[in-house]
Amino acid sequence: MEEYQFGDMRVEDWIMDKCDAWRDHYDSTYSEDHEEYYRLWRGIWNPNDRLRDSERSRLISPALQQAVESSVAEVEEATFGRGKWFDIKDDLQDGQPQDVAMLRAQLEEDMGFVKARKNIAECVLNAAVYGTGIGEIVLDEVKEIRPASQPIMEGAMTAVGVTEQDRTLVKIRPILPQNFLIDPVAVSIEEALGVAVDEFVPLHQVHAGIDAGIYFDVDVQVAAPDEALEADQDLTTYNDDKVRLTKYYGKVPRWLLEGDEEVKVEIQGDNSYVEVIAVIANGDTLLKLEANPYMMQDRPVVAFQWDIVPSRFWGRGVCEKGYNSQKALDTELRARIDSLALTVHPMMAVDASRLPRGAKMEIKPGKTLLTNGDPREILQPFNFGRTDTV
Repeated sequence: MEEYQFGDMRVEDWIMDKCDAWRDHYDSTYSEDHEEYYRLWRGIWNPNDRLRDSERSRLISPALQQAVESSVAEVEEATFGRGKWFDIKDDLQDGQPQDVAMLRAQLEEDMGFVKARKNIAECVLNAAVYGTGIGEIVLDEVKEIRPASQPIMEGAMTAVGVTEQDRTLVKIRPILPQNFLIDPVAVSIEEALGVAVDEFVPLHQVHAGIDAGIYFDVDVQVAAPDEALEADQDLTTYNDDKVRLTKYYGKVPRWLLEGDEEVKVEIQGDNSYVEVIAVIANGDTLLKLEANPYMMQDRPVVAFQWDIVPSRFWGRGVCEKGYNSQKALDTELRARIDSLALTVHPMMAVDASRLPRGAKMEIKPGKTLLTNGDPREILQPFNFGRTDTV
């Protein structure tokens, strides 16, 4: 593998410096809010979500969950519920409309093959919860296996089996906010210095990419755990065979690339920055580096806001809009449930000096209470009032 560096600075070091700074900005500004939105949507209790230190109940009202699911269902119905959920318009000057019809049919088949509707629906759900839906466009080559038959023995018999055919697919991968990094001063993917998808992937995927020649032939180790990158906290307990993969799509200073002849051939013009695609494992091992190969120099990432927040990349979702109502409802419900423990269950105030030795004070139907003296002077019902019904 070539060593992409200039002096003491390697291109992977420059990229990771930027990504670490963007990670710090996300963690300090959005991370805690997004984690709480996720917990409220999932109904997961956390002691940090209490509004009173004396709260004992862990109830979470499903009101916000219902709001998210109903809002997402409306968007999905409006998008996919009419049969044709996309269209391709033909050029008015083109006298052959059948070519676009063929492309439309092929695109519909391809999107069904890669389960595009499911992935788009997940992006919509992420937007409702976190405020911004993010998807990575992935180009993949697979071997499609289909059942087939062919005549044998001069047509006397038919052999049944499968055929393999190479197929190029374009997929959209939903990306969670904690796995996406962007230049903090940018309000869109296009005007940012760069964006990065930073997540854990199985080790065997990296080895498969090395075997296929997609990545450089380098030694890749298992990554250290980092709960900030996990989809949820349940995955932090599993630390085996995971690699932290950082895929960077953006600009890199020209002087970082001029030292390598192979990349230098692809550098066009005199711009001080070059648009590249870089893949880095565990923050220090360069797996891939190339100039942007796409004809329109697009970055293979798309994003949209559920509700627009002016001059911000991160939008406002259903959870943020319903946050205060949800917290108020949870606080009231928990207070009522806590009060029920004091008002529903019977309690007694007892003169302990006038109970028989070894007496066990329990209140239950049919129980006989023994006292040394008048029970009206020794026992007294005790309560903290009542819980109002309104």
